[in-house]
Amino acid sequence: MRKIKDERLIIQNLKNIRTAFLIQSIGILGILIYEGISNGYHAAINNPLWVVFIISIIVLNFLNIRVSVDVYDDQEQPKKPGPYYKTIIWTTLIGLVFGLILYVTGEGVKVSLIVGGVVFLCSSIPFMFALYYRKKRFHENYD
Repeated sequence: MRKIKDERLIIQNLKNIRTAFLIQSIGILGILIYEGISNGYHAAINNPLWVVFIISIIVLNFLNIRVSVDVYDDQEQPKKPGPYYKTIIWTTLIGLVFGLILYVTGEGVKVSLIVGGVVFLCSSIPFMFALYYRKKRFHENYD
């Protein structure tokens, strides 16, 4: 196959890929919903399609972080991105709040620590990527 050089064809190819991904995701979600209704919630979660669906959504969201940073940072004079420790403090507080809520509801210390840690990781990693892209873009444009 030859590499496509025409921008119109590249954009059309990307639209086709997006449409195929959307149809695939709707199909997987439909299968999981049918599995959940007919065999129960645990059968749908134990289905390997569940893992494929979750991983594809996570990858899509991480790939869209860079686009989101570029779209929302199109200001005339963007300020320099702040330090990462502020993000760590906020995500730690969010994780602690979730852990404390579970502890207060009687889930136990082990479950509270696990949920608080997962919430901390799941909220700090995307912020880390976004901050990296913002700093990289700032240094490319203003250094």
